[in-house]
Amino acid sequence: MKLVPYETFTLQTSDSIFQVREKLSAFIEPPKPLRWSHSCSNVPYAGRLDETGFEIRRIIYYRNSFLPIIRGQFEATAQGTTIHIRMGMHPLVIAFLIFWGSIWYSILTLMFVSGAILPDVAIACFVIPTIILAVFWGAFWYEAKRSRQDLVKLPGSK
Repeated sequence: MKLVPYETFTLQTSDSIFQVREKLSAFIEPPKPLRWSHSCSNVPYAGRLDETGFEIRRIIYYRNSFLPIIRGQFEATAQGTTIHIRMGMHPLVIAFLIFWGSIWYSILTLMFVSGAILPDVAIACFVIPTIILAVFWGAFWYEAKRSRQDLVKLPGSK
């Protein structure tokens, strides 16, 4: 059970970097600022792909700030290519959650210490945001697991 919304893993393939890029390009389209509806394209990811690596996000047709940003870096080896992959939350989402949590719990603590709030209400005010954060945490790890399965299924990866 991982608490921090960040994961790294490595994929090995016997293909060259050029072949890996070709296979990945079939799964990645350039990012679009707005997606209004389902597109005709059947690619699951949007982002950038270049000679050294990629940065992608899964394409969804609803709002989800907790989708992992997936960054990969290619490394040529004697056996083929190693792909170093990092998945994490967008930095602005992390900053917002830290800001929101610190303000919420600071005010709650001040109110509890000053006696302006009853202990039962303070417990409820503590538990409810914690449950909301747990749901957000679960949404990130669900999406990260799904993206990892997609990347592992790439032809030739081990």
